[in-house]
Amino acid sequence: MRKLITLSQRHLTHVCSLKPFKDTKWLMPNGNPIGAYVYNCVAEQRVPIILNDPTIATWYSCGPTVYDSAHIGHASCYVKLDIIQRILKSFFNIKLVTAMGITDIDDKIIKKSQETKTDFRTAAKKYEHEFWFDMLSLNVEKPMIITRVSEHIDTIGQFVHSLIESGMAYAGEDGSIYFDTSKFPAYGKLQKVQDIGEPSNEAKRNKMDFALWKGYKTGEPSWPMKFGDGRPGWHIECSAMVSKVFGTQLDFHAGGIDLRFPHHENEEAQSCAFHNTRQWANYWLHVGHLNLKETKMSKSLKNTILIPDIVDKYSADAFRMACLMSNYRYPMEYSDGIMETASEILNKFKFFLKDVEGYANNNSVRSGDYNDKLLEELQKVEENNMEALRNDFDTASCINSLINLISLVNKIIKSDTGDYTPVPVILIAEYIVLILKRFGLKLTDEKSDVSSTLIDTLVEFRHTVRRKALSDKDKTLLNACDVVRDKLKTMKVQINDSKETSSWVVK
Repeated sequence: MRKLITLSQRHLTHVCSLKPFKDTKWLMPNGNPIGAYVYNCVAEQRVPIILNDPTIATWYSCGPTVYDSAHIGHASCYVKLDIIQRILKSFFNIKLVTAMGITDIDDKIIKKSQETKTDFRTAAKKYEHEFWFDMLSLNVEKPMIITRVSEHIDTIGQFVHSLIESGMAYAGEDGSIYFDTSKFPAYGKLQKVQDIGEPSNEAKRNKMDFALWKGYKTGEPSWPMKFGDGRPGWHIECSAMVSKVFGTQLDFHAGGIDLRFPHHENEEAQSCAFHNTRQWANYWLHVGHLNLKETKMSKSLKNTILIPDIVDKYSADAFRMACLMSNYRYPMEYSDGIMETASEILNKFKFFLKDVEGYANNNSVRSGDYNDKLLEELQKVEENNMEALRNDFDTASCINSLINLISLVNKIIKSDTGDYTPVPVILIAEYIVLILKRFGLKLTDEKSDVSSTLIDTLVEFRHTVRRKALSDKDKTLLNACDVVRDKLKTMKVQINDSKETSSWVVK
């Protein structure tokens, strides 16, 4: 603990030199701007991303409280955060050191263990394993560091003891330790203080004070500490674990919008008090809720959709596309219609890539000239997309620009006269693949359990028959071709017919 306090004192000189950004409560870090801006709730506006090291950043995400299966609300949050992490790494060349905290001690976990008559660790471990499997199915990259509350009890205890010693925390009559918000004037800087803090009780001095350590209760897990037996409060765990991993300062702290207050507010308060600093986390990223039509999805409302259900019904890529088409900060509506739209957009990209392959292989070029209009459009899209990503990770604009680019190229392909080499078209296809894969899309048909070769043969045969039927105006054969198309669609295989060839993708 003495080492952590020494680090805090040494860091104080650096922090005191920070200046408020445009008369806001946010302190602009000293260091190296990366050329991107992100919304910061403390400043209530977009602010420049500035790192102490120009190529290295620290990132902590609040992980799940593992008392039940994860649902697509969790999927939305972690997929969107995964997209932002990938953007920082692949577009801005940041070496991102990522950590996530797992809450495996909590009232709900204790209740679950009592209901199932198992140890709280067993109950938590079951749902944590399930969570990581769900994240893998969504192609969410696993954090480099995973911290669990049950494995950091001593660290948390030392953190609480330090706050007591500094006068920032006190013991309540119920045996719990509370943070004294009246001694932290900056409390409420992430969000205006609301009436929804920790539950009120007579043991607290002030209404907004929150529990750092919960006093011993019969039938609950507890650990012995100098200041009394008990277990960690919810908010203290992240601060203590992050401080152990990253020290006195953190670049990015991320989670769902529901965590901004009181969880993240309390984290910032107790961490600033512990490290004797004015700003602990430089950038708070909050993902908006995922709603079912006009209703927030939550376990308490019993209207959750589990992650395996959405992956099985659509695909991980389709769900990620829906996330890419929305703004990470705002609520995202979930419905079959929205998922169908995302699937159609995804298929549009897949069809385009197959069409380009056919165009490149079948094109009869009479000239080696490039289509300058396509090359100019590609350069413009590249520049616009980078600008969109610099502006608070605007992936929706990027997807729209790629769709518009596809429409332009499709016109060139369909009206091709052989005057130009297909090189610009191929370059555009490679750029689109690069961008989509950097966003975390796999662009593979892993859901297909039928032979690609067999489908290729069938689609090619159908295309030959269909061309003959169109030429002869044979309605019987055309109807037969439609039947084949519709039957393949029921098998999640969608055919795209064009004049020169037919292509297919798995929906």
